[in-house]
Amino acid sequence: MEDEVYKLLDKLNIEYTKIEHSPLFTCEDNKKYNIKFDAVVCKNLFIRNSNKSQYYLVVLPLEKKINLKSLQIILEESRLSFGNENILEEKLGVSTGSVSIFNIINLKEKDVIFILDEDLLKYEKIGFHPNVNTATVIFNPKELQKIFKYYNDVKYKFITI
Repeated sequence: MEDEVYKLLDKLNIEYTKIEHSPLFTCEDNKKYNIKFDAVVCKNLFIRNSNKSQYYLVVLPLEKKINLKSLQIILEESRLSFGNENILEEKLGVSTGSVSIFNIINLKEKDVIFILDEDLLKYEKIGFHPNVNTATVIFNPKELQKIFKYYNDVKYKFITI
């Protein structure tokens, strides 16, 4: 799975830097290990609506807080909650700690909507796990459009979170 990420980036001519590190399972692990990235590291939240008919991967800068009630209004959902480990593996093909926009490679049913915070586009570099939590890939956020265009049947939105 990790190799597929690098193949995709190379195929789309996206310049990137790979940083290997200890496994990072949570946002707190970033702080605990004090790994220095020359980029904004992103947090990636797997969320579902109340009747489990729609799933979202919400991406925002690590330091930014999210208010699920506000997000419910923006996404026009009655209630949102976090998806469980089994559904995460089924939908995104990864386990906790490896969630990122690169899970787009693993989608089978295209039933996950990627929700990205517009603030990500303000940075020069952003970082995501390449489908494993022992590395981070750093690249320019403007290149996100290339990835989503390549997977043109996957839904995504840039919104203010």
